[in-house]
Amino acid sequence: MRQHLKPCHRHVAALLILIIPGFSYARESLPNLQFSLKPRLCVLADGQSQCQDQLEVEWASDRERSLCLYQNDQTTALHCWSNQRTGEYRFKITTHTSTDFQLREEGASTVLGREIFEVVHQQKRYRKSRRNPWNFF
Repeated sequence: MRQHLKPCHRHVAALLILIIPGFSYARESLPNLQFSLKPRLCVLADGQSQCQDQLEVEWASDRERSLCLYQNDQTTALHCWSNQRTGEYRFKITTHTSTDFQLREEGASTVLGREIFEVVHQQKRYRKSRRNPWNFF
């Protein structure tokens, strides 16, 4: 019985040798990318119709990349970086709705990072006075 196990072990070892490099390749092909947007929220007070804010986009990668920043699935990039490991971009935004920002590989449509600048409308809640009509005091 011991002789039957040895060939089996050889097949398992050979199979692992073939499979493990595939796993490491797949893991390396996934982007290790950090993407942030500050601020991510704008609260409109009563009477305000537009949010005006200074946004700061930052990203960092473990390897050099050529990336572009897009707004709301637009075809034209807001800003691009070529062969960089990090990137920063500051700009002013004026909007009345929430806006989606995407970081994509230059020349590709695959989204590597996504952040949403959310616009929230603050609503005053008027409380109705709770007075009984029969109470005179």
